[in-house]
Amino acid sequence: MKTIIPPRFKTTFTLVMAVVIASASFAQNVAVPDTSRSPSFPSVIDAVLRDFPNNLRNLTGELVLAQGEFENYASTLALPESQHCLITRWHSTQDTTVSWQAAMLTTDDFGKADRAYRDLYRKLQECYIQLLDGTIVYLKGSWQPAKEGASFTTSTLRLTLDDQRYREVRVELELVYQLAEWGVNINIFSKKPDDEAGNGTVGLQ
Repeated sequence: MKTIIPPRFKTTFTLVMAVVIASASFAQNVAVPDTSRSPSFPSVIDAVLRDFPNNLRNLTGELVLAQGEFENYASTLALPESQHCLITRWHSTQDTTVSWQAAMLTTDDFGKADRAYRDLYRKLQECYIQLLDGTIVYLKGSWQPAKEGASFTTSTLRLTLDDQRYREVRVELELVYQLAEWGVNINIFSKKPDDEAGNGTVGLQ
C-alpha cells in the first residue's frame, strides 16, 4: 500500500524512514567508528555544515543501501556516541537533494530518550560554523519539549546568516517512537522553498 506524504511533511518523514530502512543494513555492512578517536561534537557539526555547498561530497563514504529513488552512504565523520551516521542522496526528477543523519540513541525507556533529547539540544546550541573569514555563526533554534504521549517531537535549529549557500539549511533534532522503541536522531538537510518543492511528491526527507 502506497503512502501519500503531503509536501510540507516530506522532509521530516523521509529522513525518519531513511534512517529506519538503513539501520539493519548499516550494522551489517559498515563498522562502527572508534569514538575514542573521533572529532568533537561541535567539530563534526561544523564540518557537515561547511560541506553542504559541496553537496556533502567530501564526507560521503561507502554505499550502504540503494532503495528506489534514494541511496544511503556511510558518513566519513561520525558524532561521538552515535550509533551510525548516514548521508542520503536523492536522484529522482523532482528531488536531487542530500541530507546527513546521525542516529544517537534507541531505547524502550522514554525517560532515557527524553534526557538524551534535552542534552543533545544543549550541545547543538553550542555548535557553529566557522566561515573562511574567521566569522563564527552559532546555530539558533526553537525548543519543543517531548511528551510521552506524542510519537514524534522535533526541535529545529538553523544558521542566522544571509549566505545563500546556507540559507535553507536546517538542523533537526527529533525524538520519535518507532517499532516499540524511542529513537533520538539528528538530521541536517537543505529545505527547499515551498514554491520549489514538488507538489504531491511521495517519499522522504
